This record gives sequence, C-alpha cells and structure tokens, in this order.
Amino acid sequence: MANAVRHNPARRAPVSDRHREIARHWRAADGIDLFEADYKRFSFPKHSHDYYAFGTILNGAEQFMTGGTNYVARRGQLLMMNPMQVHDGGPACDDGYQYQIMFIAPEIFGDLVAELSPNSTGLPFFGNHVVDDPELHLQLQSLHRMFRPDLHQTTGQLERDSQLLYSAARLALRHADAPPFSYQPGSEDKRVRAVIDYMADHLDANISLDELASLTGLSRFHLLRVFRHATGLPPHTYFNHMRLRRAKRMLFDGFGIADVAAATGYADQSHLNRHFKTMWGVSPGAFIAGLAPAAKKSR
Repeated sequence: MANAVRHNPARRAPVSDRHREIARHWRAADGIDLFEADYKRFSFPKHSHDYYAFGTILNGAEQFMTGGTNYVARRGQLLMMNPMQVHDGGPACDDGYQYQIMFIAPEIFGDLVAELSPNSTGLPFFGNHVVDDPELHLQLQSLHRMFRPDLHQTTGQLERDSQLLYSAARLALRHADAPPFSYQPGSEDKRVRAVIDYMADHLDANISLDELASLTGLSRFHLLRVFRHATGLPPHTYFNHMRLRRAKRMLFDGFGIADVAAATGYADQSHLNRHFKTMWGVSPGAFIAGLAPAAKKSR
C-alpha cells in the first residue's frame, strides 16, 4: 500500500502538455467564424479584426488593453470588440484563459440589427468591452454549439437562424451604446482609406513607405502620424494583419500553405508560419487540422 501513495514523478503531465496551447477555428456560415481556445501562457500582440468579436470566458481570466484602458474578463463574463478596434490579450491568472469567440462580419451584424431597428443609422458600437450578462453568456455558448461543424446536424436551420437573431438582439439592445454609433467601414480619412485600399491590392508585394506617401501627398512622417491616429497601428503592422487575415480566409477556402504564403507576400512557409502563429496562436498546419471536414476543400 505504501507504493500506492508514493509520489511518482512519471505521473506528472509533461511541461509541454501542461502548457500546451489549444486553438480551433471554424467557418460557421458566410460572414460568421467561430474560434475557441484554451491558452495557458499565450499572449496576442496588438491587432484588430475586421469582424465584430463576441466572446464567452469559460475558465480562467483574460486581460487586454484597448483604447488606452486595461480590462480583465473573468469566467462567466462576456467580452465584446468592435471591427478594427486595436487590442491585445493574454492570461490574467495562473490558469490561463479558456474562451469561445464568435466573429460576425459588420454587414451581417448590421442586417440583423436593422431587422430590430429599421430606423437605426450606422452600426452598433460597444463601448463596454467586458460585461456581466449570465443569460446571454449561456445563450452565446448555446449558439456556438449550434454552429459547430461537428454538431451542425443536431439542430435545424430554423433554430440556428432564430437563435442568431435573438443573440444579436440581446447584444445590440442591451449592450450597444445609445445613440447608435455612426461608424461605417470605409469612413476613415480619405488619405488613410487610399493607403488601405492600396495595401489590399498589393498584399503579395514588398511595398515601401515612399509608395504610400506618394498616394497621399503627405510626407512619410506625417503619413505615419495620420495613419496611426486613424487606425491605432503603424502602416507596416496594419499591412501584416491584412496579410494574415487573408491567409486565414485562404486556408478556410482550402488553399495549400505554400500558395497562401506566396499570395500574401511571405518569403516562404516558414515565414508565414512564424507570423501566423504569433497572431492566431497556432501554426497554419494546426489551423488546417482543426477545420471541419466540410470546410476542407480539395487542395
């Protein structure tokens, strides 16, 4: 019996397992992506999404900074992020943070809200980024399960559509700022918009600051200040994020890693791998492995 209670070091989980970072992405529908992760130590650099992000903290706590303010979202709380809002993220406790995120394209979310309030102008804006709403916390978890590809057949389209509309209604009516925020994609300074459009058309190119400055008539230094003021990021960081968002969508669409690296301007797969893992927490290969079979088109 003494042996039964003896400490056995071999039984301890290897450090690599105890600190293993787990992240999975799915495309639930056009304009709706799902993400779930169990991070122990992983921290996101400053970045932004071109979708709304609505998250449910399942365990632990996440800390993040946005708009110059630090926030902590704990188990049972919701986090909400607007499109193109710059933020970072990382563990706020020794247990790390486990959460689910639903990303919804602005046009999709805007259409849902328009059904609730036809006279509203602009898109909803969420000024409170961490909120307590136990009912909505459970509702978003349920919605996440409904749209998971491995559970997709357990609910009908009618139920998924209904629950999505109910969730959008509760998010907008209970937690969006009033009066409605008038942000619309493309409403940035015209000079900044010209630079962003140029970047989007040249994601596979090694563009220079001189090229971007010539589009605006600004000096290079003035452009850096104007761009950062408008987006919260310097042009090179913003450009890298645009590349990574395209890379993720191309992987969703079934393109191979080498083709994605070439199309997004990375020198090779290793170069893409390094940036992709820094941004999303997993390598492109792990990202593909986590996709549902239905999402994996022939490559």
